[in-house]
Amino acid sequence: MSFLRIWVQGLYNPAAAFKRLQPKPAPYWGLWAILLRFVITALTSILALLLLGRKPFYPSALTFLASDRYYSAEIFFLPLFGLACWLLAGALVHLILRGMGKESDFDWILNVVGFGLLIPMPITWLVDWTSIALDIYGRGVTPLIHSLISLWEIALIGIGLAKMEEARTWVYFLLAVLVKVGVYIPLAALFIR
Repeated sequence: MSFLRIWVQGLYNPAAAFKRLQPKPAPYWGLWAILLRFVITALTSILALLLLGRKPFYPSALTFLASDRYYSAEIFFLPLFGLACWLLAGALVHLILRGMGKESDFDWILNVVGFGLLIPMPITWLVDWTSIALDIYGRGVTPLIHSLISLWEIALIGIGLAKMEEARTWVYFLLAVLVKVGVYIPLAALFIR
């Protein structure tokens, strides 16, 4: 119940939510957060696209995977993609902070990245499910809304990382931009449809 309480609190008071997250087991809570995000997305949005017979809005970047089979494969690889990006982004932030001579808790970073990417998901799911139902997924205002949600995720991750209080706050927001713009978005552009 505490997990859900922190998740909901992150929607309206992220600073307090990340403060409540600090004593929780790391990186386990971040792992559960990232799995929830990507498993629920795979079992709702991607499964709906598959069952409705929709084709990806962009051709597959994976040449061995035809567009007509993409969503049936994405249901399985989306959670693995999420885990890989979570670990890569966390490791990158950790290495940069250590390279700057700052204290860095890799497990805490993974908790922050996991929750920073999970907190906005109820809104993201609602947007995705609505756009799938209206047959405008990937078109219209959906990409704009996803861009705004990405900014929200950057802010959340920056707030969470700033709880380490080792560097100036703007450093953590730059690292949050790196997580989203340097890791998640480019890799999602290759693999997620």
